[in-house]
Amino acid sequence: IPTLKTESNIINWHFNRGLANENQFFKHLLLSCEQNNISYIVFEEPDFLIKSNRNSRAIPFDFIYLIIILLRKLYSSETSIQMKDQKIGDFISKIFFRRFCFKQYITLSQSMMSIFRGINSNARLYDLQHGIIHNNKKNYLVDGLVESNLKDNDAHLLLSGESFKDTLITNDNTNYFKSHAFVIGSHISASDFIHHESNNNVLVTLQFTKDHSKEVNAMLLNKLKVFILSSGDRINFYLKHHPRFHNEVDLSEIMQLPNTQFAPDDINDCFKLCSLHATTYSTCTFEAALLGIPTILIYSRDSFNFFFTDFGYPLQYAISDYNKGSLYQDQSRIVQKWASKYYTPFNEAKFLDLLQ
Repeated sequence: IPTLKTESNIINWHFNRGLANENQFFKHLLLSCEQNNISYIVFEEPDFLIKSNRNSRAIPFDFIYLIIILLRKLYSSETSIQMKDQKIGDFISKIFFRRFCFKQYITLSQSMMSIFRGINSNARLYDLQHGIIHNNKKNYLVDGLVESNLKDNDAHLLLSGESFKDTLITNDNTNYFKSHAFVIGSHISASDFIHHESNNNVLVTLQFTKDHSKEVNAMLLNKLKVFILSSGDRINFYLKHHPRFHNEVDLSEIMQLPNTQFAPDDINDCFKLCSLHATTYSTCTFEAALLGIPTILIYSRDSFNFFFTDFGYPLQYAISDYNKGSLYQDQSRIVQKWASKYYTPFNEAKFLDLLQ
């Protein structure tokens, strides 16, 4: 932790996605700061479960993190989680952050949001979108009400596209997001098509995480088995785990099938290899669409069907349909146009304006 008097922007991440252990969601933001002589500091939380590699440019947050965990046990359980963490942040600021100043801080997945609000109650807080946001999305908006973690910390959102902002504003009964949501674009946007016809290779992005109950993970696994077995032996399936997968299910039975194997680590290599994508509700549906790659949505239950109910996903074809004539190219154009409303190119000018 810095001990010198400094004024900076704080960026807080807690998982890596790039091959060089870089967080792909923050990479373009950090580059923009460097090119415009804006000082910043990056804190990286420990990952005790997956144990992903550390980024050499980040300052480890391990010691402070363990102190926070201890203090959470000691502080009264009668207050809200947000108020408890804000009090912890205020305490930590007096011990470790006495000579450290910052105007803005950016979190990912709302991590340590209340802690840093407690460290500096006057700083402007942003949370960077890292996945899909839909109506009744936990930690954002439920039943028309803004979740307390955002509201109690006066947090603002940095979004990838206008359609995500419209979804929040339309379903927000409190008008909170009208003044707390900003579109700065994304590190991904529409690109040239990789494929022009189906090659019978299907990337399957999995959703098995501890976020789901055992029953839900079991249900998703059963739907995956049915999907693969019903698609025929001519189709090759490449399975890619969720970044937070930690052996929540046993895939050994599926992996014994002759046409099933694990996908490459790099998602870009996956898209080069596979002309189709399949998932229950992965964000990769948008990433694939921006490259003109159609997705087959594996039906599970109504609570996971928001790609149709909230986002209006425009395609409903089976794998075998894409071998027919010019259908693949036609649908590639349709799905890319759809995704471009949700993921626009990074708007550096807008981002820098928010940091002023």
